[in-house]
Amino acid sequence: MTAMPVIARERRYLQPGQLLVSALPAAVTTILGSCIAVCLWEPHRGIGGMNHFMLPMNSGSMAASARFGPTAMEQLVEKMRDAGARLPLLRAKVFGGACMFAEMQTSAHLGQKNADVALDFLKRRGIEIVQTDVGGNHGRKLIFHTDEGTTWLTSI
Repeated sequence: MTAMPVIARERRYLQPGQLLVSALPAAVTTILGSCIAVCLWEPHRGIGGMNHFMLPMNSGSMAASARFGPTAMEQLVEKMRDAGARLPLLRAKVFGGACMFAEMQTSAHLGQKNADVALDFLKRRGIEIVQTDVGGNHGRKLIFHTDEGTTWLTSI
């Protein structure tokens, strides 16, 4: 019996408003509440990336920032392309978008608006969504392996 090789991965923690793309193996961790994290992976080249955005739209008073969904999504796709990923081959996983406070539970809560921005962007770009875990009323801890496209999700 042959042992599986252990892959050395750089470990990174993604704060809200950040994103990371890597052509080298990396394990990216983040914590989500109403925020959204989108993991993109190009399986043939093993390139992966993740964003973590907080708000569905820019209020117009701030410069383009990855804290806002549309900017975070555009920047993630652009950085994936710059790293050598072929856009028609991208696969997406979308996580987060919880409504963390019972008194804010409506069909249009912040987490749902964030999820809608990510899912709509991916559909408009023709990027295949292979996994979603959005909504609910609990936080999530997410770990994404950029080289394999695998994710581990824990409710918190």
